[in-house]
Amino acid sequence: MGLDSYAARTPVDFFDPDLDVDQVDESFGCTRRDLLAFWWAGKRRESAGGGLFVGNYFRGSIYALLIQHVSGVWIERTWILPETVRKMWTAFDACDPEQTIRDYEASGGRKGEYHPSDVADLRAFFRVCAKRGLGLVGSW
Repeated sequence: MGLDSYAARTPVDFFDPDLDVDQVDESFGCTRRDLLAFWWAGKRRESAGGGLFVGNYFRGSIYALLIQHVSGVWIERTWILPETVRKMWTAFDACDPEQTIRDYEASGGRKGEYHPSDVADLRAFFRVCAKRGLGLVGSW
């Protein structure tokens, strides 16, 4: 599984992407509508040349430094409240992706580690979470 971050309504109920989508119901913490919203957000980003998340999760450990740089939140935790995810989305929504990468690199971040499309992808992911009241479950 790796160090992934899953969108979920509670810290104990989250959708396992290895399950058949037809099995998804409220007990997984993520509805079919939630998954469809993630899928469409991903498709929009893919068409623009990006896309870091699949379904309702992303490789959280890979993007932890960028997320902390933008939002101030360290995501390598087992549960992040929906309210915190909303604040993360607000931070990502307010930033310019290209300037954010320049600022990240200027602050000591490794050059070329992230791309502006990563910022846009995370923004899209956190937007879906915020609008649906989802937190993040980490597989730490």
